[in-house]
Amino acid sequence: MRSKISFSVLVSVTAILFASFIKPPRLRGQSSPESRVEISIQANRTEIGEGQNVVVSAMALRRGDRKPAAGIDLFAKVNGKEWGAKYRTLKSGVAHLLLPLPEVGNNSIVVTDGTDASAPVTVHVHARHFNIITDPNHLLIMEYEIWFGPGYAQWGKEEAVPLLGLYSSLDPRVLRQQNLWFDEIGINAVELDWTNNLTAPFPDAPARECIQATNALLRTYAQMAQHPKFVFMLGPEHNHWSSRKDRYTGPWYNAQLNYLYQHYIHNKKYRDWYLTYEGKPLLLLYLTGPTSSEPPAIKDNRFTIRYVTAWLQTTHGERYGAWSWYDQQATPTLHNGKVEALTVTNGYPAIHPPAKGLNNWLAADAGGKNYGETYRTQWQVAMKAQPKFLFINQWNEFEPPDQYNVNLSNDMEPTLMTERGDPRPSGWGFYYMDLTRDMIRAYHRAIAGKQP
Repeated sequence: MRSKISFSVLVSVTAILFASFIKPPRLRGQSSPESRVEISIQANRTEIGEGQNVVVSAMALRRGDRKPAAGIDLFAKVNGKEWGAKYRTLKSGVAHLLLPLPEVGNNSIVVTDGTDASAPVTVHVHARHFNIITDPNHLLIMEYEIWFGPGYAQWGKEEAVPLLGLYSSLDPRVLRQQNLWFDEIGINAVELDWTNNLTAPFPDAPARECIQATNALLRTYAQMAQHPKFVFMLGPEHNHWSSRKDRYTGPWYNAQLNYLYQHYIHNKKYRDWYLTYEGKPLLLLYLTGPTSSEPPAIKDNRFTIRYVTAWLQTTHGERYGAWSWYDQQATPTLHNGKVEALTVTNGYPAIHPPAKGLNNWLAADAGGKNYGETYRTQWQVAMKAQPKFLFINQWNEFEPPDQYNVNLSNDMEPTLMTERGDPRPSGWGFYYMDLTRDMIRAYHRAIAGKQP
């Protein structure tokens, strides 16, 4: 004799069975129901200056048995928005999140695994004033990328994880924090790299992302009491120039340059923000890598134009007055008998790969960071040459093949230093930012005739 089940009960049972087999997809970073955790946090400081760091220590325990939740990724939300990199808990269930805080006022911080979150802690951030030396005869310029967005530069192959996480150049908090760091180490101007976006009529998709990021940067500047000046570095039409047989300019180039001039350089909102030289806005034109050819003869009465190449010790572009993106040996470029420009870098690839199919960083004449030795050696040249424009290569490219690994790289933006067992690259922390600050201070002492 078979049992009879009411239709309503049958529907309920069916729904339960269906729900047990069909689960909604988890969002990135979320824990499964089996790994629900209880997170408690405490901050090492309750008040800091803008751009400074707070350490938030988190303890994650499994809800079921109250044992440490090891090997899970935790991240912070500050004032309701995700902020910074992810930190993996140790065997003890503990993770220490290092968070720079760029926004003045009360910052409410929670730590989450994507599903469960801690109770908030509050850290008050007060405004700071930076004592930045501005010597018009000795300006320090950081090579700076603002190309991280949905389509232009993609995260996933970076040689180290930025302390700010896999960020967007459209995030005003990221831009503010990066420029607070520049203020802290004494940077006078940033070089905005627009060199790789002329493969189609302007403005194509990469160019539009550069425009959006530049707009975001300048909106951020407008809200900061102190910030660097800026200068553009452009590339040739079709992203190719190797000799005077190649055309550097064209309708795409002209459209881009006119746009930059009208919207940024000649814009009253940004008056005095653009770097000038010889009475005009300075414009840098990149020659798409190492070239021994004489630069193109581009005339534009709106600008003071300088050309940028690389590997001057091999190409000797300095004999034509070209400046450098980076060098194996820091090489001054002279103008009217005086040192006009010099670039220092903390690492450099070789001009040629060691063999077909291999990366330039793997050649014997490439130079890795080598714990700062490469950088210090190049700064010794700067101390003696004391150029008008000293370029620093570089803040944040994070893009293969131009970066290879933690040592074979020339990035310096603060990164994670990952724990044992974390599959992400180990990074370099604040080492190269702090070293840059120390070198800049020594540089100004040398200019003043004091012991560097």
